[in-house]
Amino acid sequence: MTASLSAELTIFASDIYATRDFYADKLGFAVEVIGPDSIVAERDGLRLRIEGGARPRKRSKRWLQEAGVLVTLLPDDFDDLVAELRGRQVELLGEVMADEQGHRYIGFADPDGNIFEITERRLDPGARPRDEGD
Repeated sequence: MTASLSAELTIFASDIYATRDFYADKLGFAVEVIGPDSIVAERDGLRLRIEGGARPRKRSKRWLQEAGVLVTLLPDDFDDLVAELRGRQVELLGEVMADEQGHRYIGFADPDGNIFEITERRLDPGARPRDEGD
């Protein structure tokens, strides 16, 4: 018998209020306050525990390379999620890029510089990327 597994990622924040507002208002997560300096943010099966008390990170020229964690989001519809985040005025990191296989991706950061990447999900690894006219 194999045990089932679920996960909860913990992110640390320097300003729990700004972080709560970002996840609720900008990313569309349902946010629950679970303690004086702790929240849980959930959306579409992704559950993040966010704990306050972190030191603010400086956004130097190398802050992207110094990130300890990259959270990859795999939406069912890449274009819809990117459009939703743009509509919510999330500051995206650059433009949509594509790797050698044609998988598209784009990133953003939360108020503390925790980095998220939105990656186009492909169910068939041999499938070609969808043309914009499809």
